[in-house]
Amino acid sequence: MKGWLLPLARWAFWLAFLVVLAGSVVRMTGSGMGCPDWPKCFGLLVPPTEVEQVTYHEGETYASGRMLLVDDRFWVAQKEVIAGDFEAERERGDWSLYTKHDYHIFHPLHTWVEFINRLLGALAGVPALLLLMASAWARDLRTTVLALGAVLALGLVAWLGKLVVDGNLLPHSITIHMMGALAILAIDSVIIQRLKGARVRWHRSARWGLFVALVVTLVQILTGTEVRETVDVLLAEGLGRPDLARQLASSQVLYLVHRSGYWVVLLSHLFWMWRMGPFGQGHVLRARNATLALLAAQMTTGLLFAYGAFPAWAQPVHLVMGVGLFLTTWGLFWRTRTA
Repeated sequence: MKGWLLPLARWAFWLAFLVVLAGSVVRMTGSGMGCPDWPKCFGLLVPPTEVEQVTYHEGETYASGRMLLVDDRFWVAQKEVIAGDFEAERERGDWSLYTKHDYHIFHPLHTWVEFINRLLGALAGVPALLLLMASAWARDLRTTVLALGAVLALGLVAWLGKLVVDGNLLPHSITIHMMGALAILAIDSVIIQRLKGARVRWHRSARWGLFVALVVTLVQILTGTEVRETVDVLLAEGLGRPDLARQLASSQVLYLVHRSGYWVVLLSHLFWMWRMGPFGQGHVLRARNATLALLAAQMTTGLLFAYGAFPAWAQPVHLVMGVGLFLTTWGLFWRTRTA
C-alpha cells in the first residue's frame, strides 16, 4: 500500500493544479456566474446548453430546485411543478424568486466553462481521499496528517466557491478562494517531497534567500489577484482593454506595487541562485532552470499587459506561471536543509 502513496500524491497535485488552470480560464472568459446556483447548475446535474432549457414552457414538468429565467429574473421550483400558469403557480408558492444575488443572464459557454471547473474540483477530491485512506492504512502518520489537511482544505475551497457564487463574485472573495487552492497545492507538494526523500544541504544564506523569494512571490500572487479583480470591474464598466494599463497606472496604487514588485521577485530569486553556487544535484538544477524560465514568462506576459493592450489570453498564462513559480520555489525549499 505504501508504494501507492507517491503516485496518488502526484495525481492529487496535478488535478489540483488543473483546477487552478480551469479557474483562470473561468476568469478570462467571465464565466464565474455561468452556474448561478451551487452545487448544481440551474438545478441540474448536467447543465443546460440552450436558452430553451431555462425557459418556462407550459406542460413541462420541473423538479424541485429547478431554476428558470422568467421576466429577466431567476425563479426556483419549490416542489415538482407541472407547468400551466406561471403567475398562478407563483401565487401558490410553487416558485420562489432566487434572491442570493441579482445575476440573471444565461450564457451557454459561460455555463459549461464554470461547470467543467466545478467538475474538475470534484475529481481532484478523489485522489486526495484515496491518499488519505492509503496513508492511514500504511500507518504513515505524517503523510496521513498532511493528507487530512489537504482534504479539509479541499472542503474549505468548495465552501468558498459556494460563497463566491452566492455573493455574485464579491470583492476579495476570489482572492481568498485562490489562496485556498494554493494551500492545497502546497500541502500536496510537501507530501511529494517527503515521499521522494531527496534532501540537499545548502549554505544558510542560500536557504534564507530561498525563503525570502518564496514570501515575495506569494505576496506578488496576492496583489496580482487583487489587480485582476479591479480589471474585471473596469471591463464591466465598459473600459476597453487597450486603455486598461493607462487607467490602472493612473488610479490604482496596487497595480503600481504589483508591477514594480516583479523586480523584487526577480532579485530575490537571483540571490538564492547565486548563493547556491554552480553545482548541485540534478533535481535542484532542474528547479533552478524552471524558475528562470517562469521568471522570463512572467516578464513577457507582464510587458504584454503594460504595452500590448492587455490581451485576455495572457491573463491565465500570467497566473499559471506565477503559481508555477511559487510551487517550484516551495518544493525546492522543502528539499533543502541548512548545512
